[in-house]
Amino acid sequence: MFPHRHPFANGGPLLVTSVLALLSLGSLSWTTVHAAPTPNTHQFLETNCYDCHDSDTQKGKFRMDNLESLDPSEAAKKWGRILSRLEAGEMPPPKKPRPPQAETAYVLKEIKVTLAAEAKARRAEGRTHIRRLNRLEYENTVRDLLGITTPLQDLLPEDDTADGFDTASAALSISPVHIQRYMEAAETALQAALVRGARPEVVTRKFTFSDEKEQKGGALSHPNNKPMIHVRDGSLHFFSEPHIEVPIQSFQFAEMTKASPGRYRLRVSAFTHDAQGRSLAFAMKTTRSKKLLGYFDAPADQPGVVEAEHWFGPGDTVIIAPYLLNKARRERKLGQYAAKDGTPPQGLALGIEWIEVEGPLQDTWPPVGHQRLFGDVELKPFKSLPKDTVLPLQPLRYSEKLTPVSGNPEADARRLLTGFLARAFRRPVTAEEVAPYLAIAARHWEQKECFESAMLEAYQTALCSPDFLFLVEEPGPLSNHALASRLAYFLTRSAPDDALRAVADRGELRKPEVLRRETERLLTSPRSQAFVNDFLDHWLHLRDLDATMPDKELFPEYYEIVYSSKVDGLLRESIASETRLFFTDLLKTDGSLLQLIDSDFTYLNSRLAEFYGLPAVDGVQMRRTALPADSVRGGVLTQASVLKVTANGSRTSPVLRGAWVLDNIIGRPPPPPPPNVGAIEPDTRGSTTIREQLAKHQNSETCASCHRQIDPPGFALEAFDPVGQWREAYRTTETGTEVKVLNVEGGKVKYRIGAAVDASGSLLDDSRFVGPKEFKKLTLRQSDAVARCIAAKLVTFSTGHHTEPGDILALDAIVASAKKNHYGLRTLLHGVIQSELFTRK
Repeated sequence: MFPHRHPFANGGPLLVTSVLALLSLGSLSWTTVHAAPTPNTHQFLETNCYDCHDSDTQKGKFRMDNLESLDPSEAAKKWGRILSRLEAGEMPPPKKPRPPQAETAYVLKEIKVTLAAEAKARRAEGRTHIRRLNRLEYENTVRDLLGITTPLQDLLPEDDTADGFDTASAALSISPVHIQRYMEAAETALQAALVRGARPEVVTRKFTFSDEKEQKGGALSHPNNKPMIHVRDGSLHFFSEPHIEVPIQSFQFAEMTKASPGRYRLRVSAFTHDAQGRSLAFAMKTTRSKKLLGYFDAPADQPGVVEAEHWFGPGDTVIIAPYLLNKARRERKLGQYAAKDGTPPQGLALGIEWIEVEGPLQDTWPPVGHQRLFGDVELKPFKSLPKDTVLPLQPLRYSEKLTPVSGNPEADARRLLTGFLARAFRRPVTAEEVAPYLAIAARHWEQKECFESAMLEAYQTALCSPDFLFLVEEPGPLSNHALASRLAYFLTRSAPDDALRAVADRGELRKPEVLRRETERLLTSPRSQAFVNDFLDHWLHLRDLDATMPDKELFPEYYEIVYSSKVDGLLRESIASETRLFFTDLLKTDGSLLQLIDSDFTYLNSRLAEFYGLPAVDGVQMRRTALPADSVRGGVLTQASVLKVTANGSRTSPVLRGAWVLDNIIGRPPPPPPPNVGAIEPDTRGSTTIREQLAKHQNSETCASCHRQIDPPGFALEAFDPVGQWREAYRTTETGTEVKVLNVEGGKVKYRIGAAVDASGSLLDDSRFVGPKEFKKLTLRQSDAVARCIAAKLVTFSTGHHTEPGDILALDAIVASAKKNHYGLRTLLHGVIQSELFTRK
């Protein structure tokens, strides 16, 4: 439907021919700046590079004497590698003669300026390509358009990724299967937005121990003599099934949601009974969608109230589950049960004073989705329609339900469609654009179908149209509405809101000061959390956090009890939250993005601090926490989320972690491995170390050039195991020193202590490091490269097209602006949005 253009095919001369021609002539603007003559780039490459990178020395590897004969896309990649290696000071190698620094800087500037000029001339159609909404964007857009919470992503085919993101136009193809699924998803969404009856009454129900008798065991008496619900073995005993996590059924919450699905507010008054004054935690989650509402603390001996809101579908209810209660009892060696004479237990217990449910909550009525579909068209019972009307639903079933009935179908339909299409298409629509959809509706009511059915056909067609499914942009500067869409999908992962659409309607968004103001407004909005979550899911691969499960024998700390298959839910949530909250903090405060490499703080709770071996933190709520001066933590490279997604569950690989750091942090991804290269097999028995396994690669001339770049970051991170804990030795399953006691549930573990970890290494410039702290300091010497890498990731994520060598000059300008403000992350993001990379197609 919308063919993708080859990135270098616009009818112009080959990339490399034009670049080399311009470079060989030199740039007038630059030669006039320098008093002394400077060599052109051809001479520089011949003098400093060709000795090692010509046909005689490379024999099919990285050659630079054949640039003029390469395919344009391959030439562009090579120019990118040349720039990267020269900027990093990696070439010429340390043992080779080095050209003067000023000469290298001049050549780098010449290459960037010329590539940027060539790219501008080549991109008559723009640097980006038309793309469709991905599954997340589709669901969010329909949610905001119709005011529904119905999940839609699973109704659509999986999206592919390219360049690390599922926003890439190259990955977002469309097929007949997509069209069929879009039709089904649109029908589901439209039905969810309809009103069938009067406004449901908001009900508040409060339940106490006197209402809900526990199944066994006496009530725990609180000091104020109020009866409490006593939890003894990890489940709430006032439920019908005491030995498992059981939903709240007995106070009829499921009946409430079955009759009136919607948004409900839950409030729970809970406390911990503990003679030592310490507190427990508990989780709340839904039964059907398995959505975690959160972990909460139950204060010691004095009830505290926690609150959560969630949309509950028909018959859905909530689970309240104490967090590792039995484990806490065993660790504290406390008694578990009440005495036979009925006195309160001496051990731990979770008390629930009361549970309150309020809902369904509605901000407006009719709901916003129904208003956008049918406005103020009067709602009447189905049975009031003429007998020959074709109904969209079974009339007997819905005889008492309501449906919109119009006295002037054509006028109402034209008005409703004009408003709906403008929102759905994210721009004003003309009468000519409305006409086909009006004709669809008219054709249906002319066949005696009811007004509702006729309009739903038109709306469903609109939600399957290219104007809705695709982000359509014209060559050149983006129009105000196209820019509004790009900005909104970047920072909120959904369509422009009313305020942003109004600015675009006035034609003001392209003004830099207005664009900055709207950027600030969206970043301040809670909706920007969607950007943080989705960007980190792809950039840092947090979406893969559960892709592999740690070996239960090697890393039992990740599980609730030793050798169980149940992950410690609080730990898993804390690991993900640390990275999201850390990035959000930098974005909110305009903190230096260099803190992504190393920082003196992070976000912790009691469980994660214990997992990291850091000083205790009270409670399960994540909070900004200063790190000890000698801590190995600080920055995303030492956070468990990143360390886990760069391991396979049983072992770590310096190659995997090293390549990840080069690609996602430094911005110099290594080339793909040569074909038929031998893989490194995992060795959990401990007979060989990872360095010994890598030696065969480093001893091979074919492999060594890449491994000299890849391995050092990976070696530095060997100090952390596959779940992100600090280690000084590897864990093994067969050989090694036996471990008799470990502070995990159950005490004795099966793994053994193997060889010592060697986290030292050296970079290409022979700078040596021992451990991650020294490696991070060396990485900070490449501050501009790190900032440019993050800027490039933001550009790729927001525009749907990866950055190319011709974009490096623009990226450098973004970095230079942020550098003036200590590399502020928020400043960098503003620079991306204000640049031509973002504001032009």
